[in-house]
Amino acid sequence: MFEHVVNKNISLRLTHVTDSEEVYKVIDSSREHLKKWLSWVDLVKSPRDCKYSAYKAMHQYASNNGFQCNVIYKDKIVGKIGLHGIEWSDKSTSIGYWLAEDYQGRGIMTSCCKSLLNMVFDNIKLNIVYIYVAEDNTKSRAIPERLNFKQHGLKKNAQILSGNYVNHIQYVMTRKDWNELNKV
Repeated sequence: MFEHVVNKNISLRLTHVTDSEEVYKVIDSSREHLKKWLSWVDLVKSPRDCKYSAYKAMHQYASNNGFQCNVIYKDKIVGKIGLHGIEWSDKSTSIGYWLAEDYQGRGIMTSCCKSLLNMVFDNIKLNIVYIYVAEDNTKSRAIPERLNFKQHGLKKNAQILSGNYVNHIQYVMTRKDWNELNKV
């Protein structure tokens, strides 16, 4: 199974059905927190739902249309990160991520995003990466802002959460900008 080392405590492992039980427990333990920002949380009612999602993620990877990874922190799944899909015609993608509430504020997701961006720009050779974040989700917005993404726009009424429309901020990073920001 593919695993990418981010640092001594963190790695990204391709989503697989064998992780469904553990992923479900992580979602369930942070359910109230996650559903404030993610519309799919209430649809995850059992490990079987996570298994279905894992099969979809495995198909996405096999179809060369992006991938989903479990975020592993000190040998424990604590969240997910991945590419929503790849637009090969313009070499673009968007990143999505979530992290269990108890593991936020440790720099885990920022490190994962940085590592994923290196992979996307250096290995996959994509040109542009977007991150869409709910306008009021300050913790999630801090990640692209810390990584020097440019705020590119506001999409009004982008999503319905708990019966209310939520605006999304669009962040963008190009390969050229990323390489300039990360010169060694």
